[in-house]
Amino acid sequence: MWSSLFLALREGLESALIIGIILIHTTRINRHDLKSSVYLGAGIGLIVSIIGGLIVFSGAQEMEGTSEELFEGIMMLAASGLIAYFILWLHRNSDVSNSVTSKVSSNASKISLFILAFLSVFREGLELMIFNLTQISHHAGLIAAGNILGIVLAVATTIVLFKTAVKLNLSVLFKVLGVVLIFLGAEMFGESLLKFYEDGGELLEKAGFALFMLPSLYILLKDDIKRMRVTRKQADV
Repeated sequence: MWSSLFLALREGLESALIIGIILIHTTRINRHDLKSSVYLGAGIGLIVSIIGGLIVFSGAQEMEGTSEELFEGIMMLAASGLIAYFILWLHRNSDVSNSVTSKVSSNASKISLFILAFLSVFREGLELMIFNLTQISHHAGLIAAGNILGIVLAVATTIVLFKTAVKLNLSVLFKVLGVVLIFLGAEMFGESLLKFYEDGGELLEKAGFALFMLPSLYILLKDDIKRMRVTRKQADV
């Protein structure tokens, strides 16, 4: 349940923040008429994600034996790959807010914002579905509860941040979540290796864990480490 909660929180938070940034920017440019398209796109993206996720998850749960193990292993590899992609994306795109507002400014029409909102929600829903498919042998109720709590927490956090006019540092927020995701991704990567080669035992799982975790942490935090070193040298001088 806890892994489902953190994964849903990450995916939900990104979607909610993007939608929130879009809505704030439409207010700044005095285009309140565009908000209905944003809400509609986000709502349809959420509905399609939920329906698609339920159908695929229900079908996957009917698997048994070796096919179930192989399917979970493939989904774990895919999920850990998505986390690795997120870490690389976060390293290259530190200013999420400016990236979103530039897209809104260059595509300020009802259709374009509908598509942007839909894809922002649907993409995260698709990723969350893949994460859920790594747990088809687990109790569906616990997975659903974790997803719901994570999404509710993500939406509530976003509303509080925007309503209280808290100055957002999205790079720090996503970096904290990134560290949590790295550990989850490393665990999934290590477990996926065991799905394909059971005789590897605990040693193979730990090796997979370290192989995923160490490079990911380095990529995520290397700029921060460099800044700390520069600051420390300046302080010594």
